[in-house]
Amino acid sequence: MPRTLNPRYTFPEFIVGRSNEAAYTAASAAAVSPGRLYNPILITGATGLGKTHLAHAVTAESVSRGGRRVALITADDFLRLLAEGVAAGNPESTLAGLREVHLLVIDDVHVLDRHAAAQNALAALAVHLVAGECQLLLTSDDATGSDVLAKRLVSHFRGAHVATLGHPDWAHRVAILHAKAKSLGIVLPPSVAHHVAAQCEGSVRELEGNITRLRAVAALDGSPLTLALARRTLPAKRQAGALSTGAQAVQEAVAAEWGVSPEALVGEGRTRVLAEPRRIGMLLCRDLIALSIREIGAAFGDRDSSTVLSALERARADLAGNAAMAERVARVRALLPVTAPTPR
Repeated sequence: MPRTLNPRYTFPEFIVGRSNEAAYTAASAAAVSPGRLYNPILITGATGLGKTHLAHAVTAESVSRGGRRVALITADDFLRLLAEGVAAGNPESTLAGLREVHLLVIDDVHVLDRHAAAQNALAALAVHLVAGECQLLLTSDDATGSDVLAKRLVSHFRGAHVATLGHPDWAHRVAILHAKAKSLGIVLPPSVAHHVAAQCEGSVRELEGNITRLRAVAALDGSPLTLALARRTLPAKRQAGALSTGAQAVQEAVAAEWGVSPEALVGEGRTRVLAEPRRIGMLLCRDLIALSIREIGAAFGDRDSSTVLSALERARADLAGNAAMAERVARVRALLPVTAPTPR
């Protein structure tokens, strides 16, 4: 019962960043040179980070090269095959086809966690495939230790490789959003991408879902995809009427408005492009969430108190004499659910 390949789940459609580069490299090796570099390969990660995408991409790439017997199944498929064999009085008979492939990909093997017979069958199948230099690639969720089974299985093989998919950072999230927008045929303004990336730190699936949601809202309203629409549809994170993540929430809101990354705001860069929003971020942390000078310095890359005090003074002076900047700061304040106290 091989799975039908999803045409969107290919290597070119997989956006590579620091959080998934190792898994992408291992999967590519499995497709190009099955059984030679790493075998078996286990790709773990939380839901929605790209495990199934890579499983389909490996399979599709291997099929496109021709001359190979390839199978992609899920752990549920594996259980059904085993159950059919048991019902027929020969548990191994329905798994025979899997023993003859050059590449076998099994998605979501954590499903087998409570099925001892299936675990034993999979272990025997793995030994057979690896001994014959046929590639085995497994994927597993890693939530609450659910990948223990898969890690234990592959640990018995000298050439095994485990790669973990992490959560994408801000820059990676922006790249994913632009790629999704391009696939949907829509123009995504950078300011919108920055806002969505700041509000969504979860899965790739959630990021892509938010772009689809924005497109739908824009179509219903008959309006262009603007930052104002994105702010209305995907408001800043809130939690019980207070800033959900303190300084981080301020940094993300400022970064979205100025078109830079939150990471850059706390980094060492001193260009005007970064210095201005960094000063504004410090000021908002002081005025909105009443952080101390020392706390602000710690939140912005462990800067010393004199640097923070200078930045606050400069930010207040800039706001007093620059109406355009004051308007930008007002937009950022509107994203944050705390009303500023009287400036200090």
